[in-house]
Amino acid sequence: MEWVLHAIGVSLVLAGIADVFLTVLHPDGFGFLSSRLYSGLFHLVRLLTRPLPRRLRALGLSLAAPLMVPVTITAWIVLVLVGYAFMYYAGMIGGSFNFSSPGLEPSAGEALYVSGTAISTLGFGDVTPGRGPYQALAVSEALIGFGILTLAITYVVGIYGVLQQLGVTAAGLLHQAEDTAEPLSILRPHFPDGEPQDIEAHVVTHHRSLVEIYEGLRRYPIVYYYHSRRAYRSLPYTLRMIGGVVGALRWGFPKGHSASHAPWLPALHTGLDMLISYVDERFLSEHLEKSAAPVSFDTFKAAFNG
Repeated sequence: MEWVLHAIGVSLVLAGIADVFLTVLHPDGFGFLSSRLYSGLFHLVRLLTRPLPRRLRALGLSLAAPLMVPVTITAWIVLVLVGYAFMYYAGMIGGSFNFSSPGLEPSAGEALYVSGTAISTLGFGDVTPGRGPYQALAVSEALIGFGILTLAITYVVGIYGVLQQLGVTAAGLLHQAEDTAEPLSILRPHFPDGEPQDIEAHVVTHHRSLVEIYEGLRRYPIVYYYHSRRAYRSLPYTLRMIGGVVGALRWGFPKGHSASHAPWLPALHTGLDMLISYVDERFLSEHLEKSAAPVSFDTFKAAFNG
């Protein structure tokens, strides 16, 4: 019986530690538990807010991702706490714990109590491990609990760093656009009298912002679920505006035009494609449609005239 409790406890503790490692420390942030919590909570909030008016639904969706952070941290702590409780319960059955208060006896509730006091480093002293291995377990639980909280703080700071970068990029696009719904309006000030001006610097700025968002999203996938009540601060708005700029520069000018040959334009196009492909593969339940193969001008002209 005791070895079964130990096996269950070790499994739960290792699952919690592994998910913290994969979510917080791994460069791709693909925790097996956290990623499912993110997706499940977002879909639940979306389902619950569907009948609400548009403004209230936007408010509800904007609260989903901020709730994911404490829910995930709580899940990590609960896994570790319950896992150690199983091992403490096994020790209580085997007589390895001391009960200083009258009326206390081995039970699952007391094991959870000991685990809670150990992970929070409170240590009231009414139930204590009496043997070396369980004393070492209590110390290790306190260290793991402290480590989880420290890493969680680092994780939150990283998430909001990426969100700030996304917000700065989106706000910059909004401010540059004469028409906030039209990507081409971003380029108009750069073509006084029809001639390109400062296009290369403009393209480099967009490329740098896009790369930072892409790497941040890979590192912190939870960022995808953050929905602002203002559409212009969203990832789709950012991709639409930058995509419109890329499309206009690459295919909106006559062949040989200098604006379509900016050295950093292919890099911006590649970065945009990589970010869209990543979002499509990682987050979307229905994959985006592939763009149609290009046709010759004569074919297009015949179809257009017809």
